[in-house]
Amino acid sequence: MNSLRDVFEAVDRRRKTLEIHADEASVVTEFRHQFDTRNVDVTHRALGALDGTGFVIVRDDDGEFRGALGIDQFDAILSPESHPPWELAETDHDQADLFEFLENTLFSSYDRRQMIATSREIEERAWRVGTGRLYAGFQRATALRAQAAVYDRLGAHDSLDVAVFLGEETDVALIDAVTVVADAGGDLGAFWFVAFDGGGNEFHRCALIAEERAAGRYYGVWTFDPATVGELFTYLERTYELS
Repeated sequence: MNSLRDVFEAVDRRRKTLEIHADEASVVTEFRHQFDTRNVDVTHRALGALDGTGFVIVRDDDGEFRGALGIDQFDAILSPESHPPWELAETDHDQADLFEFLENTLFSSYDRRQMIATSREIEERAWRVGTGRLYAGFQRATALRAQAAVYDRLGAHDSLDVAVFLGEETDVALIDAVTVVADAGGDLGAFWFVAFDGGGNEFHRCALIAEERAAGRYYGVWTFDPATVGELFTYLERTYELS
């Protein structure tokens, strides 16, 4: 991996189909708005005689069935709420199945609210494990400033090694335990990312990476693939000389 953009190229070869089984046209429209990208086909099937709000089936590029979830389980994406990671860890809230279900599925129209809510899922996993490396790219100082209290608390939590990355210089004050990397000449200004190395357990590895292609609108992907997440950490540490 030689750039943050390389994550997209790796995922782009893993085309998926989302089959939306629902009768409400607005539901299908919203799914297409979020996921109808160059490597995801969104198709529609009527519920017919079935009751309920509907469900989603995911298939891989060979058409093989990979899983199904109820549409109501997609609230974390379609109508997200954001909570601090320590609050998520202390409740029954668990969206891991949703994000693993959609692993390597590109989203095309996330706004900042959706990005924050999705980032919280990775931060919650790091908080719950309590050790390992958590790296987050905020693009701009204003975005980091809004999350400074969260990342101060993450940086002080157990044995977590926390680093934040910006595409511009910053005067945001964080605790000494949080490493701040600022580089105005690289690709940090274009990408929002959050990555957790699993704290020694590859099954906990996860990452979100998205490119801002219009003001406040993001195109990107989340992945739980240990090799892909490991390559992202290697790239960031090699490029920005983190030990």
